[in-house]
Amino acid sequence: MKLIKADNYQTWYIENNNKSILIDPWLSNKLQPENSFFIQRNKDNITVLNQEQIEKVNAIIITAPFEDHLHFDTIKMFSNEIKIYTSNIVKKVLVKNKINNPIIILNENGHMINSIKVKSLPTSYPYYKSTFSLLFEDEDHNRIFHEGHRVNFKYIQRNNIKADISILTAEESKLFGFIQLGMNYKNTLKATELLESKKLFITGNFPNKTEGFISKFLYTKSFNIDDITKKIDTYINEGDTFVFK
Repeated sequence: MKLIKADNYQTWYIENNNKSILIDPWLSNKLQPENSFFIQRNKDNITVLNQEQIEKVNAIIITAPFEDHLHFDTIKMFSNEIKIYTSNIVKKVLVKNKINNPIIILNENGHMINSIKVKSLPTSYPYYKSTFSLLFEDEDHNRIFHEGHRVNFKYIQRNNIKADISILTAEESKLFGFIQLGMNYKNTLKATELLESKKLFITGNFPNKTEGFISKFLYTKSFNIDDITKKIDTYINEGDTFVFK
């Protein structure tokens, strides 16, 4: 199983048996059209993935109904035969926007995708009903845990969830200064300790680069990378890759 941080934000690529999964793909320079009012974000490099890797994609996972996770223009770049794995709330948005791909609802029991068992797990406040965490496990029992917002610590502890690699937020962001949207690095390290992860990949980089109306109500705080790397092997840059042997 191979993991690649596919851009400098929160697009992820997981390859196994010469097929691959994209998580929350955004494959354009602008998140929304030029006249978007609510949220906007720009990036210089669309993706580090090459054409061969993109052609291996046979499944897309959408973890949230928000515009920076559910990018319609990117989904439309792919064949409408590619399966989309997601939640009921996202399915309704996809159907409303005439996305005709097969849509499969992920759950805690898991689905097999490219010989990887993929489970959706509960997330934390304020995302209980709108998003989910992910747990991937390949044939050799290598595990990757993905949470694009805030980890549900109680669920992780109660169910003894473990993962070799964690994909987590680490740059704190708050809406109106008190509703936590992304974890600070101390909670990130707490999560990796509970999961017993040996490696950490950072997702949702640079929340301070978010533009549009929502940015007026966002408080963001970065971290010192040295504080994290003292505790765990950390990957933060687009193109960072790990291959399980």
